[in-house]
Amino acid sequence: MSSGAKVSTAWKREITPGITPPGDWNVLTRVSFGLVPTYNSEENNEIGADRMAQGTAQTTVDVGGDVETKLRYGALDDFMASCFGRDWVGNVLTMGNDRISFSIGSYASDVGIAAVARGAQVATMNFDVPNDNEINVTTTFAAIAWDDKADNTSFIVNPQSEAHQRRYGFKDVNGLKINGIQLGEDNACIDSFNLQFDNAVQTQRCIGNGNPFPGNIIPTTFTPSGSITMSWSKAAYNFWKSQQTGDALSFEFTLNNGDGGYTFLLPEMEVSGDWPDGGSTDIIQVELSYTGRRVPPTITRLPAPIVIAAVSVTPATASIAEDETVDLEAVVTPVGSSQLVTWTSSAPAVASVSATGLVTGLSAGSATITATSKADGTKTDTAAITVTV
Repeated sequence: MSSGAKVSTAWKREITPGITPPGDWNVLTRVSFGLVPTYNSEENNEIGADRMAQGTAQTTVDVGGDVETKLRYGALDDFMASCFGRDWVGNVLTMGNDRISFSIGSYASDVGIAAVARGAQVATMNFDVPNDNEINVTTTFAAIAWDDKADNTSFIVNPQSEAHQRRYGFKDVNGLKINGIQLGEDNACIDSFNLQFDNAVQTQRCIGNGNPFPGNIIPTTFTPSGSITMSWSKAAYNFWKSQQTGDALSFEFTLNNGDGGYTFLLPEMEVSGDWPDGGSTDIIQVELSYTGRRVPPTITRLPAPIVIAAVSVTPATASIAEDETVDLEAVVTPVGSSQLVTWTSSAPAVASVSATGLVTGLSAGSATITATSKADGTKTDTAAITVTV
């Protein structure tokens, strides 16, 4: 007997579709896992010696299904790239034509049964944003191969956990705009919405290789779509009315928490929806269905800024004569932090300091040179300078 809690799942990005490369895998933390094979068959309509049915004939095998997950910063970035058909460029993702595939495995450790889908591409991704809970992402995969075994070994190798554990929820949504208009309680309160990216994939089968699996998974049109439920208001009415003329609208929102964020932008979409109604105790809401058109969407990744720990200035003390100089160095920690600092002198008539930390003695006396982190003005360090005649 097997427990669902003992079925682990993980993924590995492929170099060649359908071939699992060596190396560590990535843990796939999920709510549900429906990536499975479907063995298709046709009825055998032969007639034998009597009227007994003649069974079926196995035809093709499809591998695919939905994987439902929560959303964490960085956890689904490769799946988003597969969906869009292009790798992230810097921190921006937009539509392309690249084939990005994965090996996705499962292992029931209590019964020793393992499975793997290979050449798995993202067919659709749906982001569901409720008004009272965490954001759910349903990723639909289509794959070109399947393997399974029950020998107490796993296809998954040394799975690595996600780097970030904070899950995005409804409280992490901000910057909701339609046509550049910030939406909120004062104009059109958004109750909930979803956003789906659909590649309308087709499977291509090739005769002659004895393989019942698809030979290729081919994306066709790329369509963003979804629905937005909002309170009925003049702003909502104007959005609803755009369907009468086919006018284009834009839609954008940002998800952000302590680990980082994402900004989703649909530059152009069209909407449709029914005229809303409700009972005497109902809050009237309108549901607008939308479909992106012509201009590809973008997702912009927003890395969390590195928290500055300290600024350290060297040397901490120095003695120079008039017209002499000393070069101070400021190091901002931790590693990877912005090294930009602002230099100031407590006594500019005694010792001046340049934008790069070069101190020049001007007259006899003492001065304190301060380096202040530009990323965090509360982090500073100083050097004590004595100027002699």
